Amino acid sequence: MKNNSSYGHILLIPTVISEDTLIQIPKGTITSIHETTHFVVERSRTARRFIKTTNPPYEISSLNIIEIDQDGLDYINTAMSWLQQGHNVGVISESGMPGIADPGSDLVIKAHSKGIKVKPLVGPSSIFLSLAASGLNGQNFCFNGYLPIKENELKSKLKQLESLIQKTRQTQIFIETPYRNDRMLKFLVKNLNPNIKLCVAKDITGDEESITTRRVSDWKNLDFQIGKIPTIFLIG
Repeated sequence: MKNNSSYGHILLIPTVISEDTLIQIPKGTITSIHETTHFVVERSRTARRFIKTTNPPYEISSLNIIEIDQDGLDYINTAMSWLQQGHNVGVISESGMPGIADPGSDLVIKAHSKGIKVKPLVGPSSIFLSLAASGLNGQNFCFNGYLPIKENELKSKLKQLESLIQKTRQTQIFIETPYRNDRMLKFLVKNLNPNIKLCVAKDITGDEESITTRRVSDWKNLDFQIGKIPTIFLIG
């Protein structure tokens, strides 16, 4: 299907991963933000605060902003109406790139079905930045989101991931709720094969950024605390 030129475009707008790091957002992306007045966002308050930091040429109160409703499709209908009127619609998640470990894909797939152009803008993504810096296989990888919380289920899941690593050299990437980061690290070190490589990438692009890759056997000798800081775990 050809792009429908009478409609506006979907703009996937990456936001900062860590606070006070606007320098990570390219000038071209900021220009696109300043040319956009209609937004679909994960959280309105966060999105307004982020847009304000870019020093836009308009009043924040003048923007048309609707939050993504995970349990309904009303926001998609509103966004489609804006697009039909010729407005570009920016999609903003809480941090990083929308649609990757964040909401946004439902609207994007709807836009594709109508031949509406979807344009991803340049900006940070903690998943890809941590993968690039980990030294693990970047040719074959899988993002698993959150792993199970219950220990027996988590142990079983880790065995599955280890099997994939051994058979395919596929890097396995996952995240955890920040207050459970240190629990996760201890569990990984205790239960993973000692020869598996484990990367802990915390506070990507932030002041406390730390990216460390070691064999699990070596992690046992490290006194390492993550704290309640957004972190990506990678094994391979």
